[in-house]
Amino acid sequence: MNKNILLVEPAYRGKYPPLGLMKISTYHKLKGDKVVFVRGCNPKVSMEHWDRIYITTLFTYNWDETVKTILFYKGTLFNIAGKCFVGGILATLMPKELFDATGIQPIGGLLDTPNKIPQDDNTIIDDLPPDYEILKQVENSNFKYAYSDTYLGYATRGCVNNCKFCAVSTLEPNFIPYKKIVELVKGIDEQSGEKQNLLLMDNNVLASNKFDQIIDDIKNAGFAKGGMCVKTRRRRYVDFNQGLDGRLLTEEKMKRLAEIPLNPMRIAFDDIKLKNIYIKAVRLAHKYGQESMSNYILYNYKDTPEDFYERLKINIDLNEEFSKDKSGVRTVIYSFPMRYIPLNAKDRDAYTGNLYWNKRYLRSLKVILNVTKGSVMPGPEFFYQAFGENADEFKSILLMPEEFIRNRLVANWRKISDPVKRLKPYVKEWRKDYYASSKEEREELINMLSSNNIEVIRGLYETVLSRRVKRMLGYHIEEESIIKHEAHK
Repeated sequence: MNKNILLVEPAYRGKYPPLGLMKISTYHKLKGDKVVFVRGCNPKVSMEHWDRIYITTLFTYNWDETVKTILFYKGTLFNIAGKCFVGGILATLMPKELFDATGIQPIGGLLDTPNKIPQDDNTIIDDLPPDYEILKQVENSNFKYAYSDTYLGYATRGCVNNCKFCAVSTLEPNFIPYKKIVELVKGIDEQSGEKQNLLLMDNNVLASNKFDQIIDDIKNAGFAKGGMCVKTRRRRYVDFNQGLDGRLLTEEKMKRLAEIPLNPMRIAFDDIKLKNIYIKAVRLAHKYGQESMSNYILYNYKDTPEDFYERLKINIDLNEEFSKDKSGVRTVIYSFPMRYIPLNAKDRDAYTGNLYWNKRYLRSLKVILNVTKGSVMPGPEFFYQAFGENADEFKSILLMPEEFIRNRLVANWRKISDPVKRLKPYVKEWRKDYYASSKEEREELINMLSSNNIEVIRGLYETVLSRRVKRMLGYHIEEESIIKHEAHK
């Protein structure tokens, strides 16, 4: 007997389609079941009968929205907890906490065996092509997934590394060195039609002993360099969006990668200790004609603000180096800072970092990155203006009042060659006090500002003995009035 199946994605922000639900949809449609897909708490489906409900989860910091959604469907749909299945990232990383909050036992990991959910066959759901048709049920003029016209899949699963800051060892504990890309693309074509690009979410494809076969498969699937999409008549690209491991990038592997249209190529730069390995890998990519790179820069883990700055500057220096290369290859690197968040964090901003980061630093960096929507431009002029000429100036910016960071520059700053003359008067005064301060005064200032709580800062203000530190704290207390006063001059 055919079943009624409800697929649910909580209404958190996310640009990727829910791949797990899309594969579950394929499975049930192959069995002749009716499949409905909704986002968030949808009262219109609460009066219908559902044989099964599948709810996906994403990041742990989506906790509140996820729990609310699970309880809504568990409560309004006649308490059918035994027919409600919850899986995904959060469900895998925090199963006990989610069970305690909802009373539903989550399904952890991948649907890579036929016993994770009740099945009357031996189908491996994780190997099925995703059903793109269900996305049309939730996409509208106000909401659309960013990659709904892209083949989404994997050429490998898992990772050979066991980085403590990464969830992959829990989500995909077994490294599988080969998945059939050609069959994936063919299955999607037959079910949903041709897609433009190929996005592979492998966590460490370079670790595969079948890497050459993977490249051959990608090419045979229609993604050789210069390949065109028949439907759109536009050039295609391939994106290993989780990044490539620079430690495993050899001349032979880069030569093979150059046979497919990587756009962008991503290499993680998580630790300053990997500096030489990272630079070698990026130069190798440049040697083989890779033009677009967008590289992950982890921060707030075990790094310092100083070495975070250095990693960003290395990319600026490499951009300058490549721009002067007479070979004609114009490799451009965008840095993509990624803030470390614990694997069980229910609040994205609650974790303040290690001994070297604090709430003030993290908030200030977010203000800087908001200008570029999270990435760091490759040009030196913008970089030095936004992040400072050196690590010490970067620290001074992180300690500035928030409105000073946003309003650092005079209106016509691009026409002024001297970086100091580009700054507004109150920023110059801040810098003057900061650079004149002693090591002890700076430490005191950092301690006073670390909470990033203006009421705490007000309370500490009267206890400060140093006139200079008191003056710098005063800038934080009076920042809005200072900005307004300057604006009316």
